[in-house]
Amino acid sequence: MKEIEKQLKETIRQIVEFRTDYISNEQAVRTQLIEPILNVLGWITCNPKFLRPNATDENGKIPDYTLLKNGKTTLIVEAKNLSIDLQDKKIIDQLANYCFKSGIDFGLLTNGVKWLLFKTFEKNPKDRIVWQVDIETDKIEYVARSLSSFAYSNIDTLDILLKKSKLLNNGWKALIESTDSIVAIISQKLLEKIKSTEPLFEITPDDLKTFTKGKIEELFELTEIEEGEKANENGSTQTETGFAEGEDVIFKRHQKNKIREKISVTFPDKTVIKNKKVVDTFVETIKKIGPEKVLPLNLYRSGVAIVSEIKDDFYNQHKIGKYWIMVHTSTKEKIAVLNEINEKLNLKLTIESFTNE
Repeated sequence: MKEIEKQLKETIRQIVEFRTDYISNEQAVRTQLIEPILNVLGWITCNPKFLRPNATDENGKIPDYTLLKNGKTTLIVEAKNLSIDLQDKKIIDQLANYCFKSGIDFGLLTNGVKWLLFKTFEKNPKDRIVWQVDIETDKIEYVARSLSSFAYSNIDTLDILLKKSKLLNNGWKALIESTDSIVAIISQKLLEKIKSTEPLFEITPDDLKTFTKGKIEELFELTEIEEGEKANENGSTQTETGFAEGEDVIFKRHQKNKIREKISVTFPDKTVIKNKKVVDTFVETIKKIGPEKVLPLNLYRSGVAIVSEIKDDFYNQHKIGKYWIMVHTSTKEKIAVLNEINEKLNLKLTIESFTNE
C-alpha cells in the first residue's frame, strides 16, 4: 500500500505542474499518469503477458488497455484526457459494450485523476458504478485502498473483496446509525470508565455529550494538523495555521483551538455567501446554485454523492428540499467541490478562503 501511495503523490505533483498538457493530450495522460499507477499495481505495462494496449478484441473493438492474467482477459481500461467527464453516458456505454461482448465482469474508466470501476452485469444501472475516486481530492489512503482492489494480485478475488467491503459498510451502518450515535456510545463508555474508580462522579447527560463531542473534534483537528505537517515535509503548500486560547466550559481549563480556514463565495450578481461556519457557506452556495443542477454532475467524495435524493445512513448530510447534501468533508475538499461545480456549470463564481484571527 505504501508503494501505491508514494506513486499517487508523485502523480499528483505531475498533474499540478503539467495540468494544461494533460487536458488535451490523452497520450501523455496514458504514459505519464495511468501507466505508472498500473505498474505499481502489478500490471507490467511493457510486458504483453500483463497488458496489451489498443488490442483488437474478438468483436473488432479496440479498447485502450486489455489487462491479462494467465492468458485470460480480466479487465478492460478506457483512458481519457483531463477535459473528459467520465460520467458521460456515451463513454460508460462504450466501456460497457467492450466488457459485455468480451464477457468481462469489470471495466475501468480513468483520466489519470479520476478512476471509476464499472460492473458489467449489474441489473440496476445505478449500481453499475462500484466506486469512483479522485486522487487530487479524496484521501490518499482511500484512493490507494480502492485502486489496490484491482491490483494484479487481487484481480482474481475482486468480486469477493467488493462483497466484503459492502458487508463491512452495511455492518458499520447497522452499528453506528449517525455521528450522534458515536458520541452517545463513547459518552457511555467514558462515564462507565470514570465511575469504575469514582463511583460518586456526577455530570449531566448534555454536558457529558458536549465534552465527548469536543474531544472527538479535537482528535480530528489533530489528524488534520498532522496531515498538514506531513504535506509540508513533502514540499506541499499549506495554509498557515494559527491558534487561539479557548476555555473548556466543563473543566474550566484552557486549550488551544485551531483557527479554521473559511470560505467566501461571490456570485456574478454580487451576492456574497460568507458564513461563520464553512458547512453553512457550502450548503447555502449549493442551494443558490440549485441542487437539481449539481445532481447530474455526479460528484462524489469517499464514495458518497455530494448531492443525492437518498439519505446516507452514516455520513453527515444537510437537507435542501428533497435533496441531501454531503458535508462530511474537510474545508479543502469543500473548496475543491465548489471549484468543480463552478467549472462544470460555468458559473463564474469567485471562491476564496480566509481565516479570522
